[in-house]
Amino acid sequence: MNGDTPVNVFGVLAFPNEADGGLVRFIDSDYNTLFHVPDGENITLTTFGDDRRILPCRYIDATHARIGGETFHICQFAEIQERNGAVYAPEHPKEGDVCDTYTIYQLKDASAASYAFMPYEQAKAKLRMAHYQRAYRGVLAPKVTLEALYAKHNRGSRPFGQRMRSLSMSDVIVLNRGGEEKAYYVDTVGFQEAKRFLNPPIRKRKPPRQER
Repeated sequence: MNGDTPVNVFGVLAFPNEADGGLVRFIDSDYNTLFHVPDGENITLTTFGDDRRILPCRYIDATHARIGGETFHICQFAEIQERNGAVYAPEHPKEGDVCDTYTIYQLKDASAASYAFMPYEQAKAKLRMAHYQRAYRGVLAPKVTLEALYAKHNRGSRPFGQRMRSLSMSDVIVLNRGGEEKAYYVDTVGFQEAKRFLNPPIRKRKPPRQER
């Protein structure tokens, strides 16, 4: 099979090519490559509600695959997971696989938080993860920037557009790259790293007063 002759595979008029090595390509919705899975191996899909599913993968051709018993164009699969706030990764990641994610947090009750929609300088002393709730989660390709995420979550067709407000000041984006998490506060202009969001300061207890 050299990719020149179409064949019917799982109901798809496909162009399988031996040069692909039987690898199923996984991308984000912007066609950035995340990883490849050999034909017959599995991915893990984690829903926004944290349900974890193991999905077997079958190679069809360079742009189609059978995933969890359903046939997808690889971009169609990525777009569906983006709309649902789900993330995916190889069941057994290899070196070079991109399994990074990002999570958006928004205040549980903006009317009750004194620093809602305030610049970082006014918010940093009061910033607490406990004041926030997870609003969205998605896969993260290597070259995707905070600015790109801000643009994505402010467009009319943004993911979770009916479930969360557009990304705005006082929201927090947590990037998980290579297993390392960093939190960034959406500021008046740009972003500020908010270390205390993930690592709140530990309050030292005062020793009890001794009665005389």
